[in-house]
Amino acid sequence: MRLSDLLASTVFDHDGRAIGRVRDVRLVQDGPLVDGTQAAFRVDAVLTGGGMIGTRIGYDRGQVRGPAPLRWLFSRGERRARTIPMHELEWDVEQRSLHPHRR
Repeated sequence: MRLSDLLASTVFDHDGRAIGRVRDVRLVQDGPLVDGTQAAFRVDAVLTGGGMIGTRIGYDRGQVRGPAPLRWLFSRGERRARTIPMHELEWDVEQRSLHPHRR
C-alpha cells in the first residue's frame, strides 16, 4: 500500500458507519534495515476527522503544553479528531477504505 492510497481513504467503525477520512498518518521508524544503515518507516496510526492542525503539531499528546490560549483553541477544534492505531484496522483495496479487524 502506498501512502497516497491511504490518505483521504474512508475509515469505518464496527457497525459499518463512516468515522471520517484519513487526514494524516503517524509514522515510526522501526522497520527492517534499508541498505543496512537505517530502519524503514511504517504507518503506526491514522488520524481522522476534526481540523487536525492541533493534532498534527502534537497538541493531542500530553508532552506538548504550549501557551494556554493555543491549547484551548486546539482542544476545541480537535474534539472530533481521532487517532486510530493501524494494527486495529484492515485495508480494503477495492473500496480504498479501512475497517476494524473482524472479531
